Amino acid sequence: MELPLPLFFSAKLSTTVRFLLPLMRHRLAFRVLSPVAPKRASDRARRLFLTPPRHRFRDAELAALEEASPFTVSMPTGRLLGWRWGRGEDPVVMLMHGWGGRAAQLRGYVAPLLARGYSVVGFDAPGHGMTGGRESSVVHMAAALEAVLRDLGPVHAVIGHSIGGAVAGYVLARGAHVNKAVLLAPPASLTDYSHRFARLLRLPEGVRALMQAQIERRFGIRWRDFEVEATAPKLSQPALIVHDIDDRDNPFRDGERYAQHWPGARLVATHGLGHRGALYDSAVIHEVAGFLGGA
Repeated sequence: MELPLPLFFSAKLSTTVRFLLPLMRHRLAFRVLSPVAPKRASDRARRLFLTPPRHRFRDAELAALEEASPFTVSMPTGRLLGWRWGRGEDPVVMLMHGWGGRAAQLRGYVAPLLARGYSVVGFDAPGHGMTGGRESSVVHMAAALEAVLRDLGPVHAVIGHSIGGAVAGYVLARGAHVNKAVLLAPPASLTDYSHRFARLLRLPEGVRALMQAQIERRFGIRWRDFEVEATAPKLSQPALIVHDIDDRDNPFRDGERYAQHWPGARLVATHGLGHRGALYDSAVIHEVAGFLGGA
């Protein structure tokens, strides 16, 4: 049912206020802390950077999950919750959601892939969706993807959205056995991503750099190991990169970088879909299903 116009604008205003008030509060805190206590400012930034946003599940998402068979995977961070659509004996296409997302957001891909003879598997990464927890990172998400791949065995293809696409490329570069990859609006660089995060919060570069150093020390990683220039040249799987010209979260040039450095990758440029439109757009879903072919 459509909302009456005044209520519609009221709902839109309420959503905007819920976003802007915390943002203004964080900006004020960083403006005060950064000059006098940069370590405290970087600690605060690190906690924010490692805390994915949480959103209520939509009815359509819950309905899609009810059609799947749930499963769990044990991880050091706790139990990982996943779902499988289709028959267990059919080749698997893995769905990898993005930051603040969940498996059910990619539900539009399920029916077309089942029709082509695949089964479809998705999971909610640590700190996301029904898996729960407060903290997450690319390290958490990569470990989760590797754990599910180990439990499933050979996987035909992986479809990753946003950071989920970058995580998929990183895991494939580490030797995961997957035949094809589809990346929807992937970021090409964690460092660049953190600069966009810093601009949103108006963090000084010194605080951003200190935050990066803290995260690298804690997880024993180097952000440059996640750069597309470090992962994509190692890959030989056919890849389809779908990126929108108007993506404001991860700019279109990120998709171009993937296509440039991933041997055999093909870039599809879309218009007017923004960052999340590829999750739902029927033309993109048809393009992806055609790329993966029949099982």
